[in-house]
Amino acid sequence: MIHRWPLAALSLLLLGIVGCAPHTLKPIDSWEEHQARVAALESWQISGKLGARLPDNSGSARLRWDQDRDEFRIDLSGPFGQGRTVITGTPGSVTLDQGDDELLEAASAEELIWLATGWLVPVDQLLYWVRGVPSPETQARRMKRDDDGLLSELEQDGWHLRYSNYTLVDGHWHLPRRIIASRDEVRLTLVIHNWSPHHAELR
Repeated sequence: MIHRWPLAALSLLLLGIVGCAPHTLKPIDSWEEHQARVAALESWQISGKLGARLPDNSGSARLRWDQDRDEFRIDLSGPFGQGRTVITGTPGSVTLDQGDDELLEAASAEELIWLATGWLVPVDQLLYWVRGVPSPETQARRMKRDDDGLLSELEQDGWHLRYSNYTLVDGHWHLPRRIIASRDEVRLTLVIHNWSPHHAELR
């Protein structure tokens, strides 16, 4: 039997950090340039903690997310995962492995989440949201930026996202380290301990 609880938390992530040297954060010069630069960051590794509050449960888990353009691997481990959950994706194929349970497969991350949880989740948009920019796929209803010119609030596709604790990674990318996403009775909190871009082109 597939554990539905960790899958619900993973739905926000499916969308995707090791050893960032600290940098002094300074305001961005141009939102348009920042958005294009961050959107061009297609390969990274994130490590951190995911917390979830659902109508019938709550908890947290350790997270590691490796994204390499259109391929990804997400590892969840900790109390609410009751062990380890691994989701891997390549174009046309996504699988979920929870150890002793039967392997779940689907053609896309959206389909996988629907089969496991009954949720319709805009996974393509999530790949942008985790980097602190709105998805270009749909119109954002609301955007609010902080004193540094970075995104602090976003409403898109029925989700309300709040961003904080930005860090300057490799002296080039302003990326969030705390993201709170809520919709109806669901609240998910992602705390990113480390961002590690790799094989990324600078613009």
